[in-house]
Amino acid sequence: MTIKLILIVYLANFMSIKYSSKDSPDNVLKQIKLKVDNYFVSNNYNKNGNVYLAIKFIIQVFLASVSIYWVFNTTEFYALILGYLCCGFSLLILGINFGHDGAHGCLTGNKTIDGTLFQIIYALQGLGGYMWQIRHNSAHHIFPNVYDRDSDLEMSPLILLNPKQDSKPIHKYQHIYATFLYMVVTLFWIFFEDFIIMIRKDSANARIKKIPMIEWVKIIGIKIIYLFNYIALPCILTDFSLIQVTSAFLIMHFVVSVFLTFTFFISHHIQEVKYVRANEQTNVIENSWLSHQINTTIDFHPNSYLAHFIFGGFNTHIAHHVFPDVCHIHYPAITKIIRETLVENNVGHWYKSFTFIDGVKSHIKHLKATAHQILSEQAQQTHNGSVFPQ
Repeated sequence: MTIKLILIVYLANFMSIKYSSKDSPDNVLKQIKLKVDNYFVSNNYNKNGNVYLAIKFIIQVFLASVSIYWVFNTTEFYALILGYLCCGFSLLILGINFGHDGAHGCLTGNKTIDGTLFQIIYALQGLGGYMWQIRHNSAHHIFPNVYDRDSDLEMSPLILLNPKQDSKPIHKYQHIYATFLYMVVTLFWIFFEDFIIMIRKDSANARIKKIPMIEWVKIIGIKIIYLFNYIALPCILTDFSLIQVTSAFLIMHFVVSVFLTFTFFISHHIQEVKYVRANEQTNVIENSWLSHQINTTIDFHPNSYLAHFIFGGFNTHIAHHVFPDVCHIHYPAITKIIRETLVENNVGHWYKSFTFIDGVKSHIKHLKATAHQILSEQAQQTHNGSVFPQ
């Protein structure tokens, strides 16, 4: 996926809906940008990675390599399971930190190198990056939590994140079954969702007319290689049976999938965030771009060095949404700038953060409240002769 194609997709759709303004009336975004520019100039940094990012990359690749070695050099089944878990988590962390930044082209500043690293890191986890990059950059980042525009709101018909979505009676219990459903998200993503979004092509705000044939070849090849690496090769090179290897593989996915899904969701889909719908007459989101990005995004453990190492730009996600083309290694400093500037302009309440566990709890409560709100509204509308939310 080239940056040029992303821009074509984005520009083709951006004209149909827009924010009331880019900056807030008191120019908070302008103030933030000036301070961030000064941060880069005074420290002689550029917006891409630096030596600290290189060290982090080496450490995370080393951890992934040790985990892979562990899988192929253990003789006990419980150790095989632990090896698979370590492998799954280490590759996930590599994807969150470097695959994600690579998709935004801010690792080295070289779009070809960054794009290649992104594709490789995602492929190691059995994922195709082509459509994900389109959806992420031209739908989610432009319109987070905007109904019919944010591709992240289209996870599954079994999970409702937005109170403007239609509901079924089963959704009344989504806060109960969600965690169990999240256990298979990665498996579904690898073996079904990648193909579904390729076939469908249209997703929220992302529109693309034709998928290049090479992308179909790549995604099929990625799945075959992934299954060979995780299932066939361990059976060939170790004494474990197919059932034992498959069991360890599935256990790894169940655990890693829950962790990944909550990591994604607690940044945007919790009780403290807002969901919006553009004005149907004007196609305008009645808010500034800056205010919307901050009010629909949450940080977690923003001051923790360990969280920065594990989550990259996800625990300082507000900084990422305001500066998506900046490497996550700079987000702790940028987060501080954003918070201070908001306070100085008497809008400090825009910024919100919590712990990972608090985020998980808030997400579950959000699922329950959202389903009950939709069901109540639909019951009232049905009573009044209307079926769909207004």
